[in-house]
Amino acid sequence: MTRPVTRATFLSGLIGLGALATAPDAHAARNSDAETYVQTNATAALAALGNPNASSTQRQQQFQRLMTQFADMQRIAIYVVGRYRGSLVEDTALRREWQETFQAFAIATYEDQFENMSGAAVRVVGSEERTAGRDVVVDSQVRPPRGEPMRVQWRVLRSDNGWKVTDIAVGRDGVWLGQIQQRQFLAQLDSNRGDIRALMTDLRGRTTTMRQRIMARS
Repeated sequence: MTRPVTRATFLSGLIGLGALATAPDAHAARNSDAETYVQTNATAALAALGNPNASSTQRQQQFQRLMTQFADMQRIAIYVVGRYRGSLVEDTALRREWQETFQAFAIATYEDQFENMSGAAVRVVGSEERTAGRDVVVDSQVRPPRGEPMRVQWRVLRSDNGWKVTDIAVGRDGVWLGQIQQRQFLAQLDSNRGDIRALMTDLRGRTTTMRQRIMARS
């Protein structure tokens, strides 16, 4: 099994790579609609983690609801298995089970890793369109209650259902988290002959461990 992105390595990456964000090239096309989407939803997600008037269960439920609205979990779930996505296309029941398992894992991962940034201020500083009106990278600064501001980039795609986040990058050099997860999952699938059910069993165990850790801190 490959080494997961732990809370420590994730946060050290944020801090180590995270010099202050700079605005995109003045000549790059910006998308104010995508910027507003990220500003509103990122702020709400981080605020949910630090809501002093809610129980830990209520905070978890609110964060989960916001993240499933904010991010395209189904698209990300297919992306992270790379060349093994064919088995999910062929088997609808397996695809549904994988997407549910991955979503629970992903939300627990972000809750675990971003919890200490609850109450952080998010400020969008610019954006750059990859495809006009559809594929945009939004650049932001996230200032935690303690510590230095960190650069966070959000890749958002627009479909008939509106904007959705499909990946997040941290640091000046842009460490895209979806790509990290894809490399890890592909290594596991390569070693177990593409057994997605075995990968799901591993993710469920890791999700349970993270949930226990989060509850212990509450």
